[in-house]
Amino acid sequence: MIKIIKNIISRFVKLLDALINNAKKIPWILGRYAFLFILIFILLDLLFGGFLFYRYLFLVKNKEPQITSIQAKFKEETYQSVLSSWQAREESFNNSSGLNYQNPFK
Repeated sequence: MIKIIKNIISRFVKLLDALINNAKKIPWILGRYAFLFILIFILLDLLFGGFLFYRYLFLVKNKEPQITSIQAKFKEETYQSVLSSWQAREESFNNSSGLNYQNPFK
């Protein structure tokens, strides 16, 4: 049982080493074929930009807007409660200006 586990671990370590060695070669491959990769990335960018343009500009103009039958209602009670809280804050702010504080840095 222990031999099997050691065998599995050693295979896993060898696989990780192979992946790390291959990953080190990626920048060299990108450098060797830089022009080709730049052309591929430009093509991918154009395809992605075209997809976004089609999705968010072309399809939006062709869809008809949905008309909602719900009308907005003004809630007077909520407005009055917000207005009263603003007035209370303003009063407390105006009352605090009359206090004289000592300078702690003298």
